[in-house]
Amino acid sequence: EIFGLLGPNGAGKTTLISILAGILSPDEGKAVIFNHDCTRETRKVQGMINVVSGFSGVIYALSLEEALTYYAMLYNVPDRKNKVDSVIRQVDLDEGRGREASDMSSGMKQRYLIAKGLLNDPKLLILDEPTVGLDVESAINIRGIIKQLRKEGRTIFLTTHNMFEAEELCDRIAFINHGKILA
Repeated sequence: EIFGLLGPNGAGKTTLISILAGILSPDEGKAVIFNHDCTRETRKVQGMINVVSGFSGVIYALSLEEALTYYAMLYNVPDRKNKVDSVIRQVDLDEGRGREASDMSSGMKQRYLIAKGLLNDPKLLILDEPTVGLDVESAINIRGIIKQLRKEGRTIFLTTHNMFEAEELCDRIAFINHGKILA
């Protein structure tokens, strides 16, 4: 399924993602992913998830294919070449495999980041505002990729400000403000 988290800037969406990823500890309560405590079993949780957030993690000096190969090595992905080829096709970036990130449009960079997020076959893919700042056509392409990932059985946690996007993509939605789930 796709679970959507909506809220204004500063509501706590990115903080919650940081807690789920084991980067921050919650002030109270606990966060659990697939029956594993995000604070006490951080390594186990991190092995089951991946986070796509903004344009962080973009290596500008390497080609798309080289960068994804590098990340596949970091993630200890078996059969790296086939996996890199697979994720490049999955996000429709065959034409960009030899390009450096600095030469890519924002939409291509976002597809690259989604490809990076899929390298370790995460059980849960966290997408933090994946269409923010994109032109209409690029946003439509990204939403298409997200729909396809759901069709393939991927679980997705999506943050967005875009009500249309949430309605189009999400199976369930929560609204957060001041660090509290309102509905």
